[in-house]
Amino acid sequence: MIRLSFITPLALTLLALIPALWALTLLTPRRLAPWRFWSSLVLRSIILLALTLALAGTQIVLPVRELTTVFLVDVSDSMTPAQRERALQYVNDALAAMPPGDQAAVVVFGDNALVERAPGPIGPLSRLTSVPITTRTNLQEAVQLGLALFPAETQKRLVLISDGGENAGRVADAAQLAAIRKVPIDVVYMPGERGPDVIVAGLSAPAVVREGQDLTLQANITSNYATSGRLQTFVDGQLIGEQELSIPEGASTIDIRVPSGETGFRRIEVRLDADGDTEPQNNRGAAFTEVLGPPRLLLIASNEARAVNLRDALRAAEVRVDVLPPDQAPATLDQLGAYAGVIIVDTPARDMPRTLMEALPVYVRELGRGLAMVGGIDSFGAGGYRRTPLEPVLPVLLDPLDTKQQPDLALVMVIDRSGSMSELVGGSRRNRLDLAKEAVYQASLGLTPIDQVGLVVFDDAANWVLPLQRLPSVVEIERALGSFGIGGGTNIRPGIEQAAQALASADAKVKHVILLTDGIAESNYSDLIAQMRAAGVTISTVAIGEDANPNLVDVANAGGGRSYRVTRIEDVPRIFLQETIIAAGRDIVEERIEPQAGLPSPIIRSLGGLPPLYGYNGTEVREAARTFLFTPDGKPLLAQWQYGLGRVVAWTSDAQGRWARDWIAWDQFPRFAGGMTDLLLPPRESGTLELRATAAGPRALIELTAQDEQGRPLNNLVIAGRAVDPQNQGTAVQFQQIGPGQYRAVVDTSSPGVYLAQVAVSDAEGRQIGVAVTGIVVSYSLEYSAQRENLPLLSDVAGISSGRINPPPDVVFASPNQNVGSVREIGLPLLWLALLLWPLDIAARRVMVRMDDVAPWLERLRRRRPSSVAAPEAASTMTRLGAAKRRAMIARTSPNRAAASSEQSVTPPVMTQSRQTPPPAPESRPSAPASGASETRARSSEKRPVSPEATEEQFARLLAAKQRARRKSEER
Repeated sequence: MIRLSFITPLALTLLALIPALWALTLLTPRRLAPWRFWSSLVLRSIILLALTLALAGTQIVLPVRELTTVFLVDVSDSMTPAQRERALQYVNDALAAMPPGDQAAVVVFGDNALVERAPGPIGPLSRLTSVPITTRTNLQEAVQLGLALFPAETQKRLVLISDGGENAGRVADAAQLAAIRKVPIDVVYMPGERGPDVIVAGLSAPAVVREGQDLTLQANITSNYATSGRLQTFVDGQLIGEQELSIPEGASTIDIRVPSGETGFRRIEVRLDADGDTEPQNNRGAAFTEVLGPPRLLLIASNEARAVNLRDALRAAEVRVDVLPPDQAPATLDQLGAYAGVIIVDTPARDMPRTLMEALPVYVRELGRGLAMVGGIDSFGAGGYRRTPLEPVLPVLLDPLDTKQQPDLALVMVIDRSGSMSELVGGSRRNRLDLAKEAVYQASLGLTPIDQVGLVVFDDAANWVLPLQRLPSVVEIERALGSFGIGGGTNIRPGIEQAAQALASADAKVKHVILLTDGIAESNYSDLIAQMRAAGVTISTVAIGEDANPNLVDVANAGGGRSYRVTRIEDVPRIFLQETIIAAGRDIVEERIEPQAGLPSPIIRSLGGLPPLYGYNGTEVREAARTFLFTPDGKPLLAQWQYGLGRVVAWTSDAQGRWARDWIAWDQFPRFAGGMTDLLLPPRESGTLELRATAAGPRALIELTAQDEQGRPLNNLVIAGRAVDPQNQGTAVQFQQIGPGQYRAVVDTSSPGVYLAQVAVSDAEGRQIGVAVTGIVVSYSLEYSAQRENLPLLSDVAGISSGRINPPPDVVFASPNQNVGSVREIGLPLLWLALLLWPLDIAARRVMVRMDDVAPWLERLRRRRPSSVAAPEAASTMTRLGAAKRRAMIARTSPNRAAASSEQSVTPPVMTQSRQTPPPAPESRPSAPASGASETRARSSEKRPVSPEATEEQFARLLAAKQRARRKSEER
């Protein structure tokens, strides 16, 4: 059925002007003829209607009967090859029955959805070529993509072919959207055809155990056949036991006992190897358990000797401590979760693995654990921690705030890129030049935004790669380092010369050059070194290899810098950073100081007098941090702040004995180390909080039990919860109280991997009760679980969208009788209609046309037709009409003239003559002038021949005069 639609229906309110127009017109006195009046009124109404409909964006909607059907084919791993073949056969059978004019499309899906065929008159499919992610089934994604594919001007239908095993997304929401759009979803159920399969349905473990207790685990196993197998048990990735077992058909439970181990977070995993199993993906299960006991800390030190003193002091304070080098430290959250805190002891940033650097902020922020950094010559800014993931975590700023008292540095690095720098290092694919580039980057980490840096490279000649400028961004530095490669010979002078020229005009308090070269070159630049030294520019040299020029030592001595001979090329980046720090003179302060107490703290008050320190790392305390010890000039020595759910502590002096030798020998040092641990770890009330996670399909239930010391439930608590997914992305967790002391939250765990949850609990007054941590491991996708088919879910989808269940292929293209139309815009035609009717309305009201007005024009047109007889007849008629007109005028003037005129018109010759010569004047007129004029006109007439055109013109004038006379008489 044809109908109208409007883009801006609000404009239809202007239709109210039409009744107003009629009312105003009918109430106004009429001055037009009736036909003019009604014609004008109707035309105006039509014009107003057309304009209003055009403003409203009027569209004509024509009914559409063509149908577009989109087939959604499940190709996830839960669909066996036989099921996929049946699904493809169903699609081809339906396409064979597709009526002419209809269209079809095919979408294949698993975890994501892909378009196999776009809407169109497609033919049978030999196979499905699109390859989505098949480890999960996301029906919602498929339905949403199918809805997006439909052309606007067709009837629409979705056909969902699946086993219904949804384990990602919510297809019910997509079905509601389809119902709103009136698109039915027909479902075709493909039941599973599984082979022999043994499944580890889950692993149960206690949430919390005491240190020294055994863990009692239960492995839940489901099998569709009887078999035997071997079960292995792992704790924190280490195999601790295995057992042979007989597996019955159906569900069974296996009890496992393992020792709890040390204090911390334990990850327990079981793996089952079953005979005859066709799907090993689902033969794993894992769980988390927290072992309560004395706190356990991890000390990370690239040089273990620097951490020995702190390790011994912490152990004396009854703290469990593990010391590991950076490359052996755990770098994942579940492994780091075994420790209550991590302490980085005088370790350079370049030795820290990138994964560990990125995991530690999440470890503190999301899990509520502790992190501390202990100072030294390779720590804080001196260790290259600027612009690293750990910099924003620290409670101190690595760049000084008081720039007036801190010197700014202008540093130019002169790098050899000759052919000898192409030698590979340590059997790796990196050459000497690659490590030199890394050294330049490391040197930039020792600079602050107030510093300047430049880079000159040389072989036979020298050129600027990074002109001397304020410290640029990391991206600009990396772009500059990637812009050059291996060159030719070696000539050091051009590089030194360009560096000297740039530093001569640089505005900086400290000006320094670092020269790196690996070959023998002519020492032809001693004059430049002397000039630089006189101008206050220092130079240090880094000689690579045993064959390096020995004169480089003299160059450094003459230039007021330091000389380094490198036999291990891997040391070059560290040397560059160290040299930059020494040249800047900011990050390390070595002098005797008396520590000053800051905020009151039990660990400081109980220590009494504090020994002196002989050096520290220069930093600035953050505004939100708390300072417990500081230097006489206000620089922080011991600071702490809250970072997310965890705490971070900074001790800017060392623990090796170079700066804190009096503290190491102090008998109160173990108490100080234990107090620093108290600052590091959050308060905890053992036994009052218990956090447990339970898998429930694609989600996990996080349950918290809170009790006081007497076992009474704690109600109305304030719970700040965070959950971390396998990609280390944290999200807030909202808890609701479900009973006395019982709280519950739901977390999405649809992706396989390790999920960790942490809560910080406070009472209504804001007093912190404690923290609790738990975790859950999704060992495999629910795509491989025991419950894969879900016919009730598919039935719900069909019911919500008014679809059908298992329709035969030949009725798939039956019309759903939707109210779909093809839209045609008519706004512009309506505007043209109004424009064309407007002149007609003006003509109906203003233009007065009579037949008498039209007759001359018609006559003129008729006379223009070629005819041999027309001219004499027209002349005769004109003569008679002219004579009649003159008689009428004379009659109105005087009876005598009327009579004379009638006498003259009796004879035809006189009429003919009157056309050529004016008639003689009556005797009553004055004789002399009138007769002279008449004679003159008569002579003039005789000389001019009478043409048909002149006759017509005379006739027109006479006729116009007649009409004017008639109007005047009518008006009288």
